[in-house]
Amino acid sequence: MPYPYFVISIIISFFLIGVIIWKRSKASQENIYISSRQKQNKKHFKNLNNLPNEVKANKIYYQRLLKKKEALKTYSLKEYAITTSRTLNDNQKEFLYTELKKFPLPSGAAWQLSEMLRDPMVDSKEVAALASTDPVISGRLLALVNSAYFRPSSGKEITSIHHAILYLGFNQVRNLLFQLMLEQTVNKHSPLSKEEVNKIWLHSATVSVAAGEIAKKFQDPPGLALTAGLMHDVGKFFLPYFKQEETGGLLLHEDTEELPPVIAEENATGFNHQVIGEVLCYIWRLPKEIATTVAFHHFGDYSHFKKLPKRTQKVIITVALADYICHLLGYADEEKYLYLISEEALKTCGFPSHPEFLITPSLEKEIEKMINLLKGYSSKGLKL
Repeated sequence: MPYPYFVISIIISFFLIGVIIWKRSKASQENIYISSRQKQNKKHFKNLNNLPNEVKANKIYYQRLLKKKEALKTYSLKEYAITTSRTLNDNQKEFLYTELKKFPLPSGAAWQLSEMLRDPMVDSKEVAALASTDPVISGRLLALVNSAYFRPSSGKEITSIHHAILYLGFNQVRNLLFQLMLEQTVNKHSPLSKEEVNKIWLHSATVSVAAGEIAKKFQDPPGLALTAGLMHDVGKFFLPYFKQEETGGLLLHEDTEELPPVIAEENATGFNHQVIGEVLCYIWRLPKEIATTVAFHHFGDYSHFKKLPKRTQKVIITVALADYICHLLGYADEEKYLYLISEEALKTCGFPSHPEFLITPSLEKEIEKMINLLKGYSSKGLKL
């Protein structure tokens, strides 16, 4: 072989060897990265025997959710003594009750119907007769029952109020009535902008759906969870009325940029949306379980409510889970964050230690249906 060709072949050989070494080095780095990611994912799936079957069958779906969770800011409320009506002093209680009594629910057909539906034996024809006297209630009932969310399997449109009530069931009708009454009260009294009000409504409606689906999954009656989910953030509509300089309070917690939002509310107003919502529930004569759930849906330490009846505990955690899920999926009215939920509380009430495992594609579809339903109200001129 002539000398120049010999030199060229040696150079090419060294070049090829260099390329092979570089590729192997890169592959090694990629393997290290993949191994690191696999380890990170495996920490969520370390005991495959204890995972629900649907999680085992859809690991990629749940890994995506867990990755989404890692991108969100998370807060623990365990170290905070969160304000409830039980921790208010007499002056604070009197002040809060006096102020919130200015925002009564309207005493029209919706109120009367809600009272009627407290009795599960009430005649559905009487309910239909009263509902038919109010065009807003009638319109909303028919829009709801014929929506994609509830559409009859026969495909035929329901035009009878009585048929709509029977098809939806008293729990769903009562949930609708609460929503109507709250909308009227909020639209009349809340100092928030229309855009802010609609954001809270959207989040509340999606939490209501998620809470109802979780209750059904664990063979619990969904009616209570649906209403508690709808009501859980009602205090946010009225929170701006309260300011520290007017309530006469002091900073309840060390003021830092990293305070959880519910704790920042207490520093800004002396209260939080939970205690405001709890007192409103009492003023509006809503069931005690709903008031208690509103008060504790951001509970932090399980010891804060572990002495409550088990049924009430389960509703509280159901709504806390639904709120967590909706924040994770992006159906929230604020910045993106999550409140961690006590594993002890989850275990005690029979829920999985990872709230993400309660999310399913079908649950996401149900939430999307509710969002489309709310958009449908707007398109038909029915106020949100």
